[in-house]
Amino acid sequence: MQAAGSVGEDRIYGLDLYKILGMLLVVAFHFSFHGNVIVNCAQELSFNWIVLAVARIFGAVCNCAFMLISGYFLYRKNFNVRTVFRLWLQVWFYSVVFGTVCVISGTEQLTAGSLIKMVFPFTSNQYWFFSTYIVIYLIFPFLNKCIDGLSRKQHQAAIVLGLILVPLFATFAGERWTIGTNSIEIFIVLYFVGAYFNKYDVCVSAGKSAVMAASGMILEILSLFGMRIVYRLTGINDVTYFVWDQNKIFPVLTGIALFLLFKQIRVRHIRMIPFLSSSVFGVYLLHDGWAKGFLFGRLFDDSATYDTNLLLPQMILAVCTIFAAGILIDKVRIRIFERPVLKMLNPVFNKINAVCADVWGDRA
Repeated sequence: MQAAGSVGEDRIYGLDLYKILGMLLVVAFHFSFHGNVIVNCAQELSFNWIVLAVARIFGAVCNCAFMLISGYFLYRKNFNVRTVFRLWLQVWFYSVVFGTVCVISGTEQLTAGSLIKMVFPFTSNQYWFFSTYIVIYLIFPFLNKCIDGLSRKQHQAAIVLGLILVPLFATFAGERWTIGTNSIEIFIVLYFVGAYFNKYDVCVSAGKSAVMAASGMILEILSLFGMRIVYRLTGINDVTYFVWDQNKIFPVLTGIALFLLFKQIRVRHIRMIPFLSSSVFGVYLLHDGWAKGFLFGRLFDDSATYDTNLLLPQMILAVCTIFAAGILIDKVRIRIFERPVLKMLNPVFNKINAVCADVWGDRA
């Protein structure tokens, strides 16, 4: 996930750590979500069931986290067409390269549909988070202008209304007509939240933030067991109802609490933190695209360890291996592919950005 970040001496390393931890947990989520064993309420309760069920919590929480971070930083930024093209180029690279590898290796069949999906990953919605993020990035100057015109009370009211209409309504009323397939609605709400924290320099003590985050996680974990009871009483078999997807209120509130907690962390001059955080999007593109069937269906097949004591070690190994491979591949991609292309197109970007600055003004 590509969340915008700050640079220089004022960089908030705590939010970089949040991005790194978030991507590690996203890989754990996908280990459970894309694996061959899909947890449900009818399965026997076991330690391995708990491992896979709890891993399902992290996906929505971390999706919310990345959008909060983006809202926080983009509120003070100017639109940059270079960013849009760089993200598109990154996604296109992973889609074409790993799509080709999967076709050659026989894990995917080459058809007209797969070729279109490979070459046009944005329009085919191959990576839903990227597609939604690009839409948010394209409209964030409009969002910022809207936020600039709001008083603090109006901004608070907009956030409360958004939380009621989207995650609260979707969770407790059981209705989905307020939400779309790509979660654009909740991401706009989260953008407003992140921008609010920046605009008014909102700080909550680490202790209070930790309590709120822990409470959110405990409620989510309890909901997993609660849905097992619901299943016995009603037959409704949806163990992750309260924890997936990002349109549910518990992940939203937990993500906000964790954001406030990590925002308090101040660590300086640790080069490894920004080095890793700047490539977490590459980790996502590696393991949730063409390669996910191979990674989670074959290489780290959870069905092979589900009835043993090795499931948790397997998940930890999968998370660490995929994260390390994703970072390494992305750094190589940047050096041999991204930098030369962007350098060549910089004059074009500068001209387009000048026009955008003339339209929107400079927020610096």
